[in-house]
Amino acid sequence: MPNADSNPHLQLVENIADPVESPPSLSPVLDVLEDARDAEEAFSRLLAWNHSPSSLAADAYDVEQELFVGGMEVLRHMLEENFRARGVGDVGRAIKRPVEEDGEPVVLSRRRRHERNYESIFGTIRPERLGYSAPGQQSIHPLDEMLNLPGRKYSYVLQERGARRCGRGPFDEALDELERTTAGHVPKRQLETVAVDAAQDFTAFYERRSTAALPPEESSPILVAGIDCKGVPKRKTEQEKAEPRKVRLGKGEKRTKKRMATAASVHTTQPHLRTAQEVVSNLMDPDAPRPAKPRPRPENRRLWASLKQGKDGVIQQVAQEMQHRDPAGDKTAVCVMDGERALKTRAIKYLQRAFPALILVLDIIHVVEYLWKAAYAFSEPESEDARLWVRERLLRILNGEVSMVVRGMRQSATKQGLSPKEREPVDIACNYFLKNKDRMCYDEYLARGLPIASGAAEGACGHLVKDRMEITGATWNVDEDGAEAILRIRAVDKSGDWEEYWKFHMNQERERLYGQQWKAVA
Repeated sequence: MPNADSNPHLQLVENIADPVESPPSLSPVLDVLEDARDAEEAFSRLLAWNHSPSSLAADAYDVEQELFVGGMEVLRHMLEENFRARGVGDVGRAIKRPVEEDGEPVVLSRRRRHERNYESIFGTIRPERLGYSAPGQQSIHPLDEMLNLPGRKYSYVLQERGARRCGRGPFDEALDELERTTAGHVPKRQLETVAVDAAQDFTAFYERRSTAALPPEESSPILVAGIDCKGVPKRKTEQEKAEPRKVRLGKGEKRTKKRMATAASVHTTQPHLRTAQEVVSNLMDPDAPRPAKPRPRPENRRLWASLKQGKDGVIQQVAQEMQHRDPAGDKTAVCVMDGERALKTRAIKYLQRAFPALILVLDIIHVVEYLWKAAYAFSEPESEDARLWVRERLLRILNGEVSMVVRGMRQSATKQGLSPKEREPVDIACNYFLKNKDRMCYDEYLARGLPIASGAAEGACGHLVKDRMEITGATWNVDEDGAEAILRIRAVDKSGDWEEYWKFHMNQERERLYGQQWKAVA
């Protein structure tokens, strides 16, 4: 239950909104509109200013800016009049509210009018409403419930714009955009809190949406999961700040430590039949023509990432999401990821428990990267010889010849007399391929039209984590809720679910704030 400090609906009747003094205006239009009594008068004054000598002598830039400011003021008056037209929420002489644990109902018969501050995108208004209270009891304001006002003074429209913008870029840029595109004002600390609150219904939203998704028989036959990890820069602790700063870092040291965020994606798709040669041409031949048949688009793709849940928590969520989409286990379940042992172990533990026939696939992009590193042991970096070397071995791997490729790479390193240091990338690549050989049956995967690259998970790491959490100079307190909230907001936005999520969030807020039943006493 929200406390009285954060919920005006439950404030004690003595806690009246403090008057807020308006700052001196720097706008000619606001000076003209300052004493307007209503929206109609404000609009008439704005219209008169628009035809005044000062307006007609100004540059287009200045006129446009002033009309924007003046238009916001007119709209602020209109919003205030809309609220006023609804009355003050007078529902009778008293309100009867039941108490918890089957106690006697409490009658709130003390009535008092007072204002609350409401910060909208048009500016601040102070609607007057009637509060019902009793000694030692929290007040109820029926008008707040009728209007579904938020617990904070900031309107849901202002919160929605601010929270979404925080997910897309730095907080300072979000503040700047709100200041430039609205007449509302949200301090930075409050905006950070708004973002945290905006993300609180993330899990409930996707649990509800998963159960209401397309029936399994109406979606595509291949169910694909992708899992990957990406580091988030950690903010230094007080102890770390007190340590002397090193002038030069040692080998392998970095000034900013990171905590790994686990990113995941789940979607369904149609089979995509292609040959090994087509895959190699797509990856290795920049001038190759595009395939005539386009790749099937992912269906109902969900992306998300988490710092707090860790690998176990995220992969368990992946399993739940897959089960929601295929409760009978009729689809071909595929999980594509890199060679990290911790991810593979947890995928076997959680995903194969839900889907015994799960197919684990090693991301082909990682295979290509290891081949490129090994190629530089035999050829000049970025040379045509290196490209052809990688191309030949990739084609053989895609045709199911993993062991033969490994044997040939090692023999070549030995015949050319490479030193242990020179052949190190070759040995690393060979060991990587042998350890993951059971997930490199690419000839079978291609014949069945299965995905072999974790583009969705890589995209989740890039779009959700790197592009926001690793912007220049950004560090995060990864143990608090702010970083997790930004990842959640960004996941909802990037998954294309923002509008639907925000409606769900407002409904959840209504239940939290106004779910307690009361009855009017006539």
